[in-house]
Amino acid sequence: MAASDYKNYSREQLLALIQNADAKKHYGLVWEEDKIAEKVVTDCNELQPILKEIKKNNLISRAGFPENMLIEGDNYHALKVLQETHKAAIDIIYIDPPYNTGKKEDFMYNDKYVDIDDSYRHSKWLSFMHKRLTLAAALLSKKGALFISIDDTEIAQLKILCNQIFGEDNFVAQVIRKNKTGSGHDSSQVAVEFDYMLCYAKNKASLKFEKEKIDVENDSKYKFEDEHIKHRGKYYLRDLDYKGSYSPSLDYELEMPDGSIVLAGGKFGKPNTWRWSKEKVEWGKANDFIIFKKGKEKWKAYIKQYQFVDNQNNKRERQLPYRAIVEFLNAEGSRELNNIVPQNNFRFPKPVGLILFCINLFADKNITVLDFFAGSGTTGQAVLQANAADAGKRKFILCTNNENNICETVTYPRIKSLIKGYEFNGKKIEGIKANLHYYKTTFKTLRNIDYKK
Repeated sequence: MAASDYKNYSREQLLALIQNADAKKHYGLVWEEDKIAEKVVTDCNELQPILKEIKKNNLISRAGFPENMLIEGDNYHALKVLQETHKAAIDIIYIDPPYNTGKKEDFMYNDKYVDIDDSYRHSKWLSFMHKRLTLAAALLSKKGALFISIDDTEIAQLKILCNQIFGEDNFVAQVIRKNKTGSGHDSSQVAVEFDYMLCYAKNKASLKFEKEKIDVENDSKYKFEDEHIKHRGKYYLRDLDYKGSYSPSLDYELEMPDGSIVLAGGKFGKPNTWRWSKEKVEWGKANDFIIFKKGKEKWKAYIKQYQFVDNQNNKRERQLPYRAIVEFLNAEGSRELNNIVPQNNFRFPKPVGLILFCINLFADKNITVLDFFAGSGTTGQAVLQANAADAGKRKFILCTNNENNICETVTYPRIKSLIKGYEFNGKKIEGIKANLHYYKTTFKTLRNIDYKK
């Protein structure tokens, strides 16, 4: 009922309306749904979406090699079919959706490009992404993760949207990517050289990312050595006195070599304690992991932090979580693509290294990777290269439309060259053994069908 009719409501009716509205209030993202439904969505609701295999485009090396898929057609259609064939079976989803900048040929909705003057530009983009991310969430395995490249235009809205779909508790990181350098900047105010990559887990408790191996051998902070160098390597000194979370059990008197007593922070009580328990310090003294040094006025205690052993004298490979600031330049992506498929039509392909960064977070070499905004096929190349590097059996599923013949003239030729081999600067580049099945999206009205025929 229109707002003008409210004057005819009774007091009880108005109170009921207010109470009902209050009950529905929640924090989240609200946008105006497009009045004209997206055609591919209505088509998939009215007809049976299927994939038709284009066998002449298949690339089959031999049985036993990874079975990959390239799907030509609308990604919503492809995602609907994958609900039947790959539900909860995808380990990595990486997508590089339209950034919705309003620039020419950036974002197409209902077969029309959305320009910067469209007052529903952000609402259309959110509707578009909400439908696809909802389907994508159902495809992720329990140990899986989603990675989305995006820039400042939609980063705020996208993060709230993903919180709604995947759950705020499953947010993993907002990676900052340095994507350009030099004088080529779009902004006349501040030189913007970064975009972002959001990461969400299907189930954060089940997600286990690999850590980055630290090159301690060439780390200059390990500058001291002692008689244990063969087993422990060099060491640096770490202050045993610690100012952080306070624990009474770590606040005790520590005897120095001359019999004097020292307290953490110079006194009992917060905020300082010793890093190690009293028993662990005695072990450290006995095993040459603790060293005492006398300054001009007082003694200090240090831990010897060695290169190749932990603080229990066990051999270890030092690792740290990967940092959320990375550098993978757009120029690298363009060069990598043009080395295989020389062309000038596809702008700003993501560099292979960015996708490898995502893949290498997973120890499993038998994962399935989906990219439903596949564009030029960077994700396919990254999966093939990862397998070539460590004999993995990873598989990819690429979904891309054929806008401007991108699938036929760029995506497919790129993957074909990588599998069959190609020439670069007069040198033969060997192919990476894999199988590829080529599909096109279509419809069938019959029930009980095979979704891949």
